[in-house]
Amino acid sequence: MIDGGLNAYHLQYLMFGALWAIVLLLIACVVGGIAGGVIALCRLGPFKPLRWGTIAWIQLIRGAPLLVVLFLCYFGLSIIGFELPAIVAASIAMVVYVSAYMGEIWRGCIESVPHTQW
Repeated sequence: MIDGGLNAYHLQYLMFGALWAIVLLLIACVVGGIAGGVIALCRLGPFKPLRWGTIAWIQLIRGAPLLVVLFLCYFGLSIIGFELPAIVAASIAMVVYVSAYMGEIWRGCIESVPHTQW
């Protein structure tokens, strides 16, 4: 018979999961924000192939669900030959996903400032 009650072991696993969720959040926000800034600058740069490449990257990542990006980072990288722990693959996927969104946010922020205020 399985007891349906919540005990200390369940709370321990929940707290452990919450801790890793916070770690993933911090990694995604910090590294994704920096990468998003680089993407925004590439998107606004004068070199057309780089601009088109970043536009394609942003559209590709923003058009894919996060679960697909997570799936590709975990299973796709292992097919190529990179055996990564789950937390590293999740970090890479979250950074990629956040960087595409932050790149567009940073680009909009940069373009909203009039050139006379630069």
